[in-house]
Amino acid sequence: MKRVLLSILFCAFISISLSARSPRERVFISTDKDVYVAGEKVWISGFCFKLDNGEMALSDISSLLYIEIYADAKPVSAIKMGLENGRGSAWADLPLNLATGNYKIIAYTSYMRNEKPIPYFEKSISIYNTLSTERLPGVKIESLEAISKADNYSVAIANNEHIEIQLPLQGKLSKETDFEWSISNKLNKNISASISIYRKDSIPIYNNMRIDNFIKGGIKAIDGDFSGDYIPEYEGEIIKGRVTPANGGDVSKLSGNDVFISFPGGDGEFYTSITNENGEVLFFTNNFYGDRECVLEVVPRDTSSKFIVELFDPFIHPEVNPSSQLTLFPSLATHLEERSMSMQLMKRFGADTLFQTKLPLHNPLFGSKKRVYRLDDYTRFPVMEEVLIEYVAELRYRKNENNAQILVRWDKDLNTVEYSREHTLVLLDGVPVFNHSKILEYDPLKVESLSIYGSRFYTGHLSFTGIASFKTYSGNYQGLTFDKSVRIVDIEGAKPISRLTGEEFKDGQYPDFRHTLLWEPLSTISALGISKFYLKTPSVTGQYVVVLQGVTDGGEPVYFEQEFSVE
Repeated sequence: MKRVLLSILFCAFISISLSARSPRERVFISTDKDVYVAGEKVWISGFCFKLDNGEMALSDISSLLYIEIYADAKPVSAIKMGLENGRGSAWADLPLNLATGNYKIIAYTSYMRNEKPIPYFEKSISIYNTLSTERLPGVKIESLEAISKADNYSVAIANNEHIEIQLPLQGKLSKETDFEWSISNKLNKNISASISIYRKDSIPIYNNMRIDNFIKGGIKAIDGDFSGDYIPEYEGEIIKGRVTPANGGDVSKLSGNDVFISFPGGDGEFYTSITNENGEVLFFTNNFYGDRECVLEVVPRDTSSKFIVELFDPFIHPEVNPSSQLTLFPSLATHLEERSMSMQLMKRFGADTLFQTKLPLHNPLFGSKKRVYRLDDYTRFPVMEEVLIEYVAELRYRKNENNAQILVRWDKDLNTVEYSREHTLVLLDGVPVFNHSKILEYDPLKVESLSIYGSRFYTGHLSFTGIASFKTYSGNYQGLTFDKSVRIVDIEGAKPISRLTGEEFKDGQYPDFRHTLLWEPLSTISALGISKFYLKTPSVTGQYVVVLQGVTDGGEPVYFEQEFSVE
């Protein structure tokens, strides 16, 4: 009995030691401002930190951040942010039907779910619906004198002494004019920061934690157990799902079936998994961006079996304590009318869509060595078999009574070239086609190009000896038919990297009533360096503020705020 007790205590000690040694992640997000009207965008910059052995630095663990917006403890929006070396950007569209009130934004990584309770980051924003009288529960109206008693709001400023912002004309700028301004970094370390410029008004601002306060004292302590149940998303989202038998089939056949997920239109954006005894699957993906369509396909061990694939919701939707609610003052009416007019004009002329986006380049499967046939460069044949026979020397096919097989010529070793005998991967607009008869029967006049890769490729637990990738003009596999084990669903990826620079307003083609003039979510200011920026002042005069929130290479926080006027 004593030995058993000692063994239990030893295992418990080892478990605690491992838990204590596991690095943890903490998240901070900054937004372009803290007050919005329904219909605007919330621009978000993400900072993900790794805490390990008492040290803190930008994290190299997670590549995806999950963000949810709550109204009175109920989720109203959810978005994903791609991370690279602990930094990322995203935006959230605020629907026009949101009720007036204080909303809470939370952010977390999948890796943080190993801790209980989940140490997600949270901040509050105020949203005013100027087109509706609907309000969240708890919103109240007070007299003008009560504004001084609103202890949830703050205007205190404490700037970092190592940052200097140089604005032309001593910060007294003319409207509708181009300017250049700069930020000087007097530190001997690089700074990664978000930079925002927005119009200042008398609408109260919620007292959110700044990045300097967050790092110096707001990071939640590391305590409690670390389960290790959630795998870090090192390269991209780990998509989870379940396979179930169609029409109540035999559940004993769930285990060991190959499942594919593909994103049409890309190069090799498809991933594989294999079902466990419960039919569950995990797809280890690279980050994909924007609203996408995905094709889910089960290749059963028993060809008589049919299955259905469903994907799980990646967001946790935790119980969130609602923000202390908004107080409305009669004096805010004029400012809200101006904000409402600006939002509606920007939407009416499509000026709210004028921002720059960038998609990170990645090709998770293919290499650079390939042979490309652009079919318009050759005689166009009406039958795909004739195309392959007449001028595609790298491919040949075999046919029997029930199916066909396309074979790729590939380099077996240094001096040997032969055609693959099996496991050739054929793609149409990035979608795997396992019945090659469908490709031979496909209309070649819809195909723009054919790329052939003659090497061995590995994805997940599968390998392929050569790839033949057909791309159509439309990019949406037009006319390709699927069996009942295929499901096509819409899926939301990470938001593309985005910036607001104002350069799109240079030529004056759009009405310029911007409230946020600039948003640089991933700005790097070199050590002892100067970063220069472009500024186009809008048509609206008033006070504007520049806000910089960032962190140095060494993990020290940086905050700076400076006002200027547009006259």
